[in-house]
Amino acid sequence: MPEKQEDALLQYLEERREEIVEFAAELIRTPSPNPPGDERQVAQLLKRRLGEHGLKAELLAKKPERPNVLLRLPGETSGDRLIINGHIDTKPPGDLEKWRTDPYSPAMIEGKMYGLGSCDMKGQIAAIVYAAIALATTRVPFKGELILALSADEECGSEYGAHYLVEEIGLRAEAALVAEPSNIGKDWEYLAILSRGFCGFRVKVHGTQMHSSISNLLPSVNASTKMAHVLWRMERDLRINFPPHPLCPGGVTLNPGVFLSGGVSYGVFPGYAEFAVDVRTLPGMTKEGLRCDVEMFLDILRREDPSLQVEMAFEDGPLGWNEGTEISPQARIVQAALRASRRVLGFRPELGAFPGGTDAGIFQGKGGIPTIPALGPGLLPLAHSPNEHISVEGIVQAAKIYALTAKFYLNHSHEEQGM
Repeated sequence: MPEKQEDALLQYLEERREEIVEFAAELIRTPSPNPPGDERQVAQLLKRRLGEHGLKAELLAKKPERPNVLLRLPGETSGDRLIINGHIDTKPPGDLEKWRTDPYSPAMIEGKMYGLGSCDMKGQIAAIVYAAIALATTRVPFKGELILALSADEECGSEYGAHYLVEEIGLRAEAALVAEPSNIGKDWEYLAILSRGFCGFRVKVHGTQMHSSISNLLPSVNASTKMAHVLWRMERDLRINFPPHPLCPGGVTLNPGVFLSGGVSYGVFPGYAEFAVDVRTLPGMTKEGLRCDVEMFLDILRREDPSLQVEMAFEDGPLGWNEGTEISPQARIVQAALRASRRVLGFRPELGAFPGGTDAGIFQGKGGIPTIPALGPGLLPLAHSPNEHISVEGIVQAAKIYALTAKFYLNHSHEEQGM
């Protein structure tokens, strides 16, 4: 009987492969770049598509233009709750001259769908939606509740998305799966059981604002050139302490100068300049520990140059600190996802680490929900890049894997877990 139910789910999704792929294309045609951040159109599209299949989703928003789509699909009896999450915003397209296609007009080229957000992560959103539709339409029995949490604002810190859902709405479950693209070189390369965290801060340098024509006549400190020196030294000399982890042998990633500014105009000697720093952290690191590392480095520069006035300031809210997270390989949701992957793909993806941060840090770190940080098709090197694309086959495979993962997890038993 369980195998027949699995077959029913897989057959339903296979018969609708063109519909699933076309829905992914429709999502790409519906812009939701962040910044500026406005997910209303794509949220309405998702609510409408679910409604066409008899599923009633609700829109929850901290701000009207930042809605999240939440669907609760109850099983036949009580049991555990499972969240499947994906974000509905994208990065902006960037330099349009570097795109070979229109970012908002999906194009099929050699089995791949090109378009903004195709990989990160509107292809996966379509897969999540149709996984839920398949479970509801085939009436495959399951216990507990499947929750689709299609969230806003992931690309800029998740204040209006996962943070809002977990901390203000109180969304909870016994497990969660984040459907981010989890691969570097090929689809289904990894199931990420670890995701790094994020820290954003600014280094602010103060100098002497004055008329530029007399900067050689009076004592003056050029904030822009001082800042340039600090930036160069930070990239060369800053060492950040972190707990070693076998899945992240490279440790943290430090990106000084992800954006910068300084000065006022011609004729004005620069009295202020700053640059931003993006740090990808490991689970177990603390914000205060990172602050100490940076301040010790800045103290060395201050001693070397008494005229240097420099300070660091963390960004407000989630951009200032988002925890890294990790889930046990033996967690029931991990085992269910591996089993589903093997059923669909014929193999189990390797267990690995997600180099960036995902909303798993919020679901697990803030909500206490054991969470798979990333399992989805698509290659990370394509995300946030011109000519972003995803394999069409990967979208359909993802729908099948998410549907089976939900069935296996929610109908857990001694037999189903293969023990």
